[in-house]
Amino acid sequence: LILIGLSIWASFRWEAWFYNPPEEPYTAPKVPSRVLLTFGNDGEMSRMVSWMCDEKVDADAMLILADSTDTVKINAVGEVFESRSGKAAYYHAEIKNLKPDHTYCYAVKTNGATSQWYSFTTCYIQETFSFLFMGDVQDTINGVANKLLREAISKHPEIEFVAFGGDLIERPTDRFYNEAFRSIDSICTAMPVINITGNHDYLKYLKRKCERRFALTFPYFLKGMKERGDENHLFSFVYRNTQFFLLDSDRGAYFLNQQKSWLKEQLNESKAKHKIVLVHHPLYSVKKKKNNLIQRWMFNETIQDGGVELVLQGHEHGYTHCTSSEEPLKSNKCRNTPLYTISHCSPKNYKLKPTERFYPVLSESRFYQIVNVDAETIT
Repeated sequence: LILIGLSIWASFRWEAWFYNPPEEPYTAPKVPSRVLLTFGNDGEMSRMVSWMCDEKVDADAMLILADSTDTVKINAVGEVFESRSGKAAYYHAEIKNLKPDHTYCYAVKTNGATSQWYSFTTCYIQETFSFLFMGDVQDTINGVANKLLREAISKHPEIEFVAFGGDLIERPTDRFYNEAFRSIDSICTAMPVINITGNHDYLKYLKRKCERRFALTFPYFLKGMKERGDENHLFSFVYRNTQFFLLDSDRGAYFLNQQKSWLKEQLNESKAKHKIVLVHHPLYSVKKKKNNLIQRWMFNETIQDGGVELVLQGHEHGYTHCTSSEEPLKSNKCRNTPLYTISHCSPKNYKLKPTERFYPVLSESRFYQIVNVDAETIT
């Protein structure tokens, strides 16, 4: 009877657990596409640019960087990735030793084809800064995320970069990667974009798999993966007085335990005034009290002991926040950090079942947060 019951349950849940929609055949464009600006591995004044072009690596691929006084060419690193229904060459080039409060123009060149010229401005060195956070986007084909991003940024011109909480794509197929870049093309070449893995970035097998094209698209993961010799998508960077820690929560206990060790080491070594963690699965679920228990057991004690002030999360398609206390915040000041925030900007709405610790709880809409950081406070 138990086996029959489990079989019936598995038959109903098979698609949610194991089904991967087929990927339509595709051919990579012959010109540079999916150009993305993000942070580099060499500190606050470094940037990385990634792009995709054709099916073979061009050994002469480069990034061209120009300002008012000079033009330099930076060699790119290329790699071919073959998915279930096609292949493409992915490139990235790192820019180091940038000047603060300075505007640069750049283009990428592959197989003799040069992209259009883009520009970005580095920050003025001070303790105060702002960034935009969005949880899941998962926009459907021809969705409205691009419009919403443009509106958010036009209302908040002070922001210096954008952070996504995973599930930027609906499924890991070329079609949805195209949709994701259509959604973020208004920002991803003009200011740094960071993103973490979510469950929709994974292929569903008995052992879930995040394809390498995710790290090739967001190449700040690559150096750490090579140095550690693992598959975890982890990254830490310091921006002004704040250190950010990016986790990869759609994993089994073995990989999460590796991440716990990495996070503990990073937090112990950090000298930053403020610490912010990005993780896709909420450590305190607003859907079901016992959801994401493995992630909470693995990360929460380390996060609390490490002096983290803010945990930015997605996955549960609503907006709310809480602390480790069962009691909701009584005012606009959080005195027992970290503050755990859940948000999303997806067209899909889920039914939430909040306990008393969550307030406010908002759903049936799309949300974004502007995070302001100064010398003493995160708002």
